Amino acid sequence: MLEFFIAALVIGIAPGPDNLFVLAQSATYGARLGFCIILGLCTGIAIHTCLLVAGVSALIAASPTAFFVIQCLGAAYLLYLAYKSFGVKAGVVHVDSCHPERSVTESKDPVKSSGVPSARSLYMRGIIMNLTNPKVILFVLSLIPPAVRLERPIHPSLQMAIFGGEFILATMIVFGCIALLAGTVKKFLLTSPKANRNLNWFSGAVFVFLAVALFFV
Repeated sequence: MLEFFIAALVIGIAPGPDNLFVLAQSATYGARLGFCIILGLCTGIAIHTCLLVAGVSALIAASPTAFFVIQCLGAAYLLYLAYKSFGVKAGVVHVDSCHPERSVTESKDPVKSSGVPSARSLYMRGIIMNLTNPKVILFVLSLIPPAVRLERPIHPSLQMAIFGGEFILATMIVFGCIALLAGTVKKFLLTSPKANRNLNWFSGAVFVFLAVALFFV
């Protein structure tokens, strides 16, 4: 089972849509909120693992209609997130020299906030992103079942649950490092409204790219 964990780490490090998603969101909102998204993505993996053990994932993958519906839902949600990212107003950032972490972004529009989502909303964003991504269903189906060995003194269902847990741990390690690096970039850009606006546009462009990519499974 150690081999599976190493393989999951390698797969997590390889460039992909999820890496880009975590990178864009962590660079836009900072490492702390980036970790909220990672927790949401990992929760999505846990749910996918449960669906795999229950046999639901195989049924979805075998049904072109169900698969297409999930693709459409995922693309619609991503485009909605892109719309929200593009709509964020650039603000003036006030930095507390003694406590930079308390910096506050003041929107140019007094009616609108700075556009920073709450930790809970980003956590839910990660879950929805994962559950409406048909590629994750195929990925889990192609990665976990082949690793199950009937000769092991562990029930196959329990083996799949263990592999799902290892996959979650590997994801947290790799994506956590990405969030920390991207969050560091965000700290350097705190005082630049233009840089913050560009990050929001970059994040929106990533959402559009991921929405289109869902249909190229």
